[in-house]
Amino acid sequence: MRLYNAEWEAIKDFEYTPRFKDVQFDLIGREIPADHGYVLFQALKAVLPWLGETAGEGIHPIHGAPTGRNDNLVINRRVKLVVRVPVAHLDDVRNLVGKRIESGAGELVIGEAKEKQLMPFAYLYAPLVDFGTADEIEFIEAARAELEKMAVQCGLIPGKKRKIVLPEGEVWGYSLMLHDVGQEQSLRVQEQGLGRHRAYGCGLFVPHKSIKEVAID
Repeated sequence: MRLYNAEWEAIKDFEYTPRFKDVQFDLIGREIPADHGYVLFQALKAVLPWLGETAGEGIHPIHGAPTGRNDNLVINRRVKLVVRVPVAHLDDVRNLVGKRIESGAGELVIGEAKEKQLMPFAYLYAPLVDFGTADEIEFIEAARAELEKMAVQCGLIPGKKRKIVLPEGEVWGYSLMLHDVGQEQSLRVQEQGLGRHRAYGCGLFVPHKSIKEVAID
């Protein structure tokens, strides 16, 4: 017997032609810096020179448990590398399989790949969105303005203030939850993203089950 899932029932008959997909890779290694956006992009771009040149394309932040002894994250079998690319680059991105890259905290080997289609969920979440401001009010205004340009009407809830460090200095932003997003609009947000620095993990949205966790994330 198949269990009822309200979110899946709401989208199961939705049809669209995907422009982007996420490609998920296994990772073999020990650790990666918690702030890994810049070094990870440089390592992957050495293999994929086109990476980051298309709007909406980017590298999701890697999620792992803190080591407890430094600013690194532990790499285990549950930790994945996920790259969002246009469908035209799906064959090219598989060139990452088997490559060895320097993470900034030791060598990582990129393992097997699996494609994941973007799903039009009503709740979307990004761990860090960057509009070039550390002020929360300015951040919200910038987010609303960019969503309006994309013809997306939804609720938004900013979360924790966060930063990444790039060669030009610190970049500050906030995590962001979007809720009550229409199906076509949900895909539009995922395919385009919000704000700056998609290549370093900013502004990339993924489906989320609810808004309950955003205040503490």
